[in-house]
Amino acid sequence: MLRRVDIVVLVACVLALMFGCQTDSQTIESMDRAESIMAEQPEEALRLIEAINPNELRRKGDKARYNLLYSEAQYHNYIDSDRDTLILPAVEYYTARNLNHEAVRALYQQALILRRQGIDHLAEAMVALLEAEKRLEGIDDVKLRGLVYRAKGDIYNDGCLFANAIESYARAKECFDRIGSEYHSAYTLYHMGAMQMQLRDFDRAKELLDEALDYSVKADNKSFMCGILHELIDLAVYTEDYALCAELLATFDTYDCLLFGQAHYMAIEAILLSHRGDMRGALALIEEAKGAPEVERADLDFAQYVIYRNAGDTEQALYWEERSKHAQDRLMIEVLEQPVLNVQIEMLQNNLQAAERERQLVRQRNTIIYCVIILAIMLVAYVIWRRVRRKNEAIAHYVETIHELSIALDNVPRELSASLGALYRDRFSELNELCDIYYDHSGSSRHKNMVFNKLTETIDSMKNDSVRLAELERAVDEYRDGLVRRLKALLPKLSERDYRVAVYSFAGFSNRAIAIFIDSDPVSVSKIKYNIKYKLKGVETDDAKFVVAALSEK
Repeated sequence: MLRRVDIVVLVACVLALMFGCQTDSQTIESMDRAESIMAEQPEEALRLIEAINPNELRRKGDKARYNLLYSEAQYHNYIDSDRDTLILPAVEYYTARNLNHEAVRALYQQALILRRQGIDHLAEAMVALLEAEKRLEGIDDVKLRGLVYRAKGDIYNDGCLFANAIESYARAKECFDRIGSEYHSAYTLYHMGAMQMQLRDFDRAKELLDEALDYSVKADNKSFMCGILHELIDLAVYTEDYALCAELLATFDTYDCLLFGQAHYMAIEAILLSHRGDMRGALALIEEAKGAPEVERADLDFAQYVIYRNAGDTEQALYWEERSKHAQDRLMIEVLEQPVLNVQIEMLQNNLQAAERERQLVRQRNTIIYCVIILAIMLVAYVIWRRVRRKNEAIAHYVETIHELSIALDNVPRELSASLGALYRDRFSELNELCDIYYDHSGSSRHKNMVFNKLTETIDSMKNDSVRLAELERAVDEYRDGLVRRLKALLPKLSERDYRVAVYSFAGFSNRAIAIFIDSDPVSVSKIKYNIKYKLKGVETDDAKFVVAALSEK
């Protein structure tokens, strides 16, 4: 039993664990605020997250959320990060606990990071998205579902699986249209238009990009508009629609859209100058573009091909076309040297499934071990319970018997009863006291065992006390007309065990009490008494009848 002071200490420890493991409320508020403004104010969200000391996060769930938000903030602020430091612990935490909504967010973020790390990581990114898609079942977050589909489309596009990309983009746009998210719907159209340009379906590409451009103008989203204009300008060059190209370039200038590279912009201007017949100005711009930062040689090679073609210089045009094709071929060879994306995905999934099977085997083995341990504990507990139960039954039996031994013996002479009391009264008192102590539940288990052992030791001493037994025989002979002497004369070969049963019975002890004295049970005592009487009935004397009558007394 727990004492009151133990209960107080236990409650104090529980409260300390509950409140000591809580993350500071201000930190939680900072994470809530960062999450709410992540899309619109990524810089402020990053500032809030960076102000948090991760060592002050007490719970694993808070640490996982911090990792997820920090990774999202870095991504939205175009800060490169690896997946292992931040997002991977969040993925492992949420997936292990089947917190599916948070797990999908973390897996989606992991895929974005992996895709940014290059073509070698596309398969890993797709596997993360496939796992996210699986966990989306039963989650009523249409926007998150659309983001996952669109990310799948981007990766399929990067891996040249265009049919898969078109399907994923279409599913993404359906999600965004369902919730009325015009920005995400238009952004998906932009991606679809860029992919159609790669497929050289310029009419479809222009249709999709124009629709996206209409939204960007209506929403006055400059950065989005510049991205669409960049694609439309390239499309106008490919289709040789120089009037549209000039119009779009003017719009490009109006909105100061130079974030996609000065060299690319100058190459487009050079192409327009060549179309107008200004060959010298065009080539001068190309030379100037070569010194611009982040120059793409393939863009300049293609521009010079168009310039010389517009000028009618077939030889130079063929030379630069060949140079441009070499660059495209190198890119194609780089893609082809990589295993096909769907093959990589299948290999990764097989590896993950093998790892999952291994984890299941480990879990099954651990479950078996735990079950064996639990069964062993239950078996030990059962054995202990049986021992305790037997002890309690023995004590109850002793108590009842002691009570019987202590009462007045109405069926024997008063002098014999007094003699029995003198012989056993001290032992009866000791036994009663031991039984009372045993039933005092405030004692320890060890103390109870000591009492029980003392109790059995006392009873054993009563069984084997030859002096008391001889004194009992003398008292029975004196006060019961020589019953012991007569029995010995009638059955001189009677066993010691049977003889003791007869003496105890003559003294007025019950079958239960006699059973304790001879280490037996009441039924066996009855059988012994029956056998003695049966032997005596074969002797036709008055003494035999007298002894049988004494054994038959209750």
